[in-house]
This record gives sequence, structure tokens and C-alpha cells, in this order.
Amino acid sequence: MASAPVPAAATPEPTPSRSAQADRLFLWLCRLAGSSIILLAGLIVLVLIWQSWPVLSTGLSDFFTLESFDVKNKKFGALAYIYGTLITSFLAMLIAVPLGIGTAAYLAEIASPRVRRVAAFLVELLAAIPSVVYGFWGLFFLAPAVQWVANLLGMDNTGGAGIASASVILSIMIVPYITAITFDVCRAVPRSQRDGALALGATRWQMIWTSVLPFARPGIIAACFLALGRALGETMAVTMLVGNRAAIPALPQSAHDLLKPIFGLGDSIASVIANQLNETTDTQHRAALVGLGLLLFLVTIAVNIIARTLIYRSTSKPRTIRSPRVSVSDTSDQVEPPLNEADLLARQKRAEGVDRWMTRVLGGSVLVTLTPLFMILGYIVYRGVGGLSWAFFTGLPQSPGDPNSGLSHAFAGSFMVVALATLGAVPFGVLVAIYLAEYRASRVTAIVRFVTELLGGVPSIIIGIFAYALLVVTTGSFSGIAGSFALGVMMIPIVVRATEEALRLVPLPMRHASYALGASQWQTVLFVTLPAALPAIITGIFLAIGRIAGETAPLLLTAYGSLFWPRSPIDRTPTLPKYIYDYSKSGIPDWESQAWAAALVLVAVIMVLNVGIRLIAGQRVVAASRAD
Repeated sequence: MASAPVPAAATPEPTPSRSAQADRLFLWLCRLAGSSIILLAGLIVLVLIWQSWPVLSTGLSDFFTLESFDVKNKKFGALAYIYGTLITSFLAMLIAVPLGIGTAAYLAEIASPRVRRVAAFLVELLAAIPSVVYGFWGLFFLAPAVQWVANLLGMDNTGGAGIASASVILSIMIVPYITAITFDVCRAVPRSQRDGALALGATRWQMIWTSVLPFARPGIIAACFLALGRALGETMAVTMLVGNRAAIPALPQSAHDLLKPIFGLGDSIASVIANQLNETTDTQHRAALVGLGLLLFLVTIAVNIIARTLIYRSTSKPRTIRSPRVSVSDTSDQVEPPLNEADLLARQKRAEGVDRWMTRVLGGSVLVTLTPLFMILGYIVYRGVGGLSWAFFTGLPQSPGDPNSGLSHAFAGSFMVVALATLGAVPFGVLVAIYLAEYRASRVTAIVRFVTELLGGVPSIIIGIFAYALLVVTTGSFSGIAGSFALGVMMIPIVVRATEEALRLVPLPMRHASYALGASQWQTVLFVTLPAALPAIITGIFLAIGRIAGETAPLLLTAYGSLFWPRSPIDRTPTLPKYIYDYSKSGIPDWESQAWAAALVLVAVIMVLNVGIRLIAGQRVVAASRAD
């Protein structure tokens, strides 16, 4: 008897493999990190509005029209601070723009490859010097020189501090930004532009003036806007040199009066925030200071958006320089008669003379741009070596004159704050970079990249206000955690940019080979792409550490400082830049000597990070790209 047929088992529905689930989980993790960048930028705006609302809600007419900042009578006017910010930035741009463009033109078109490499590297070092060190050097070296000039012109100036000193130090600080971007856009000019001009008999200077600079104009303008954003938001150097007296000068009555505002005292938005926000206990006063920060934030964001848009337009489409149109009806009257041989020779000699003269001018721009670097480093070594001792690295602060006085707790505090910032920013930044480089087909990636670039241009004092409002005000105390958070926010855009560029350098065949061997996307990213890009990523991380190691403005509002060893990140944390700032203003020779020694150590660490990492990493090109 035949047995009854056994019913066939129901076919199970296909389930996603573990590899596909892991891919989706990894994608969502990277997407979450990328979206968090947008949320972070939005949170900064919301926190600034929230903290400044007590002033914003009462109307903005007094805020933008009153000159005085009267805490006692609750009258907060921003006009004097706006004036100080604009005048220092304007004067700095007047100095820095021609210097930066001249330096970039010389390096891109005239300098030999060896001179170009050395000079470009030195310009990068100039940008790496911390703001507080610029201010400290300016206070003791630049301000006396400005005072001498003021005396020569018959101007009243106390100690050299004021608008002029702040503007000069700002110009030194922003020249590297103009130079670096202008150099890149000049090198991006097609060779045919140069060859065409030279083939028509142009001299080298004529070729630069008529072919290279017009072609690079959008990029140069963008570089100027980025430098302007940097100048508007600069805090520590301006705070130490501007004089910190908010005033709008009277209208000049004579030509001699035109120079008085330049050599007078002033104040800026960033400097008044750094001086007053961490010590205020009045809600209205704090709201007014944060309102100034919100104004500065919106202005710098607008400037950066304009700059990024110009850069995008100058690099997204090929450009050609159009020759001026001449109508047929005008040619009969405007055609020049043929020149004889003597006139041609005279014109050629004039052009060659102008070419030699402009070559010297452009070369002089390089010397003027780089001279402050050697002056700053030399002066710091000269003043700082004498303050180095065993007690300086092992002791705690003591009364002036005590030989056991030192800043060991500040070294430990700075290390702790930077380490915590690095531990938080690096994994987050790498995930964002992976999302931008490996999942670039998503529509969100363009927004994330743009917001990340804007976040990198936000002034450090704004990041400090954000961390102060989010962590210090809500908890009621300063802490190392708040300082680490602020530095981490500043570090994220640098890590993202460096990591994304490193990942893009990994050849596509390496990814294809991994997929052909059966690896999923997350396995390819973690075990193929990231290891290949690791040397360049590590280089970017160390450069980011060098960038935040000398930051002072955010730490004034968050970590604040103490006289003891840091016991926990939740307590006030001493840092080296904070002590440089405090001791530089003390007027006590022993403390000033320790400030110079601290500045020497800080600059040495940053120089080692910049020079050493670049020497080890070479051209910052991943090994995989060379193998391809």
C-alpha cells in the first residue's frame, strides 16, 4: 500500500544576508554622522538665538544705533564694536591683499621649483602660528614700532596699542590664506593662456597681468572673502592689541585728523566677548554679548558663502578670456599707424624695464610676507629660552620671584583637553568623510560637504560661545569637557576634509578588486580603502591637532583655568594658551618670562607637528595611489 505523499515544506522567503544587513547598518551609521553635521550647524544658530533672545525680543534699534555698552543702565549698543571690527578688517585687507596676490603670482609664475616649495611651506607655517602668540609678539614687538611711527607723525598713542597695531597683526595673519588660494588658482590657469600671450610677444609680467590674473580673478576674489571672514572673527590677537576701548571717532576736520582714528584705541565684537562673557552674571549683559556673537556669526557665514560660491563657479566650468570687441565702423579711426623700428625698440625696452621692475616688486612681496615668520620665531626663541627650566615643566604657579614656579598643570590640562577633543572628533569626522567619499551618489552629501566647509570658517569665539551656552551655562560651572567639546567642534571640519581627500586618492581598481573577491562595501571600506588612505588621514589628524593646540578664545569661555593639576574633565582645567594670555598682560617680569617660555614650547610643538608630519608623510599621497 503506497504511503500518502508528504506535503512539500513551505519555501521560506528569502532573508537578507548578514553582509547586506551589515552594509545597510554601516550606511546608516555614516549617514547619521553626515546628517549630524547639518544638525550641529543648526544647533549653533538655535543656541545663539536662544541665549541672545532677552535682547533680541526687546527690539534691535538700540542695539544697532547706540554707541555705549552700559551694563548698569541696561543699554547695550553694538555700534562701536561693529566699527572697530570693520575698520581693523578693512585696514588689514588693504595691506594683505596686494601682498598675498604678489606673493602668489611670484611663486606660481616666476620662482624656481625649489624656491616655490620652500616659500609655500613657510607660508603654511605662518598660518600655523597660534593667535595668542601673534598677539603676545605684537604686544611686545609690534606695538612699540607702531608707537614710534605715531610719535613721528605727531599722533597721541599710548604704548602702541590700538587700531593700527591690530590691523597690522591681522594682515600678517590673513596673508597666508590669500596667498595659498591665489597660488592654487594661478597654477590652475591653462598653459595655453600663457603660451598664447608669450607667442604674441608679451613679456612675463604682461603675460601675468593680461592672461593669468584675469583668468584667476574669481578665485582671487574668493580668497579675499575667505581672508575677510578670518579677519572679522579673529579674537585673541585683536583683543591683546586693539586697546579695548569702544569708541567711534569724530568726523575729521583736517587732513591730519584722518590718521587719528587709525592710531586711536578701539574694540571689536570678538574681543569684547572674550573679555566679558566668561565673567558676566547679568542675564541681559550675557544676552547682549551673545547677540554680538550671533551678528558676527551671520556676517562670517555670509562672507564664507560668497567665497565658496565664487570658488565653485571658478572651478566648475572652463573659462576663457574674451578680447574686447571692436566695431567695424570704429576701426578706420582707431587703427594706430605702423611704428618705425626705433619706436618698436623703445616700446620693447620699456616693456622689458617694467618686467624687471615688477619681478623685483613681486619678489619683494614674498620677502615682506615671510619676514614676520622669522621675526616672530626669532623673538620667541630670544625671549623664551631664558624662562625654560626644570621647575617650569614640573612646578605649579607660585608668587612672583619663586624659583619653583612652573606651569606643569597647564601642560597636563592642555594635553587632556586636546586628547579628549581628538577622541571625539576623529571617529566622527572619519565617518562623515566616508559618507562623503564612498556614498557620494546621495543628494545629501553635497549639503553635508557645503555645511562642513562653512563650519570650518566659523570664528573660534563663536564655537566658544556655543559650548559656553550649551555646557557651562546649563551646568553652572566651567570644565575641561566644555573646552574639549569646543575644540572638537573646531577639529571636525579639518578631519573631514583631510580624510575625504585621502579616500578619494585611493584608486578605484582597489575597490573593484575587493568586490570581485566577494567583500561587501563595509568590508571594502574598513579593510581596503581606509588602510590604503591611513598615512594621509594620520597626517590630517596631526595637522588638526596642531590647529587646535594653540586655540585660546574657546578655552576662555569653557575650561577657564585653575592653579592646580587637573583632577577630572568635569572641573576647571588649566591650559597653556590661557596662561600665555594671562601672564602676557600681568606686567610682572617673572610671569612674562614664563609666558615667553610657554609660547616657545607651544610654537615648538606646533612646528614639530607641521614640519615633522609633512616630512614623514612626504607629499601626503597615500601609498595606494603611488602603486596605481
